[in-house]
Amino acid sequence: MKWIAPLLLALPLFAAEPAPSAKELVERFDAAQAKVTALQAPFTLTLRRSLLKTPTVTKGTLYLRGSDFVHFSFAPPEDLILHISPKELISYSPGAGEGERLKIGLIRNHDRRFLGLGQKLADLSDYFQLSIGEDKDVPGTYLATLRPRSYGLKKRIQAIYIWIDRERYLPRQITWVERGGDSWLLELGPLQVNQTLPATVTGFKVPPGVPLRSEFSFFATRKSK
Repeated sequence: MKWIAPLLLALPLFAAEPAPSAKELVERFDAAQAKVTALQAPFTLTLRRSLLKTPTVTKGTLYLRGSDFVHFSFAPPEDLILHISPKELISYSPGAGEGERLKIGLIRNHDRRFLGLGQKLADLSDYFQLSIGEDKDVPGTYLATLRPRSYGLKKRIQAIYIWIDRERYLPRQITWVERGGDSWLLELGPLQVNQTLPATVTGFKVPPGVPLRSEFSFFATRKSK
């Protein structure tokens, strides 16, 4: 039984690394984000409506350039491009030849900036209470839970959940939960970091002559197909 003592001494070496404090995670996440000038990854987006039994699942490719923009190019049969910048939200359907544009500057649209992509956790922490935990369903990650501080945000958002890779400290999954229970789960595939993005993405513009409604209905009217 002499082997028991050495084994007990070695057990702490195999114990799971405890989750960092909120302050430590914010610093590591923001430092990792600061090193990312461009990012590209396949995505799966699952929309669950509280009044619908069947979720909507779409796929495509996500492109991000620092804090300049997040660009979602949806794969067929979905006819949709989303281009989100600090100033505006744009949705464009090339096949239908129509789109929408909503200015972020409007106070009532302020909460739409909080997508958790290309943003510092330190900045989000000004508007949300942050807690750190783990989720066994997504191994190799820390789970950051952000709950709104202000009454205005609480009227729209229940919480934002960000699964952060333990090694790279970049997001692996993000879930937004609306006040009414609707949710959006964004799962990212392999990340390509700091590589050249397509010119069609970096120079994205809705073609001249395409009518753009002054709204952004993606968050409000997506339905199961």
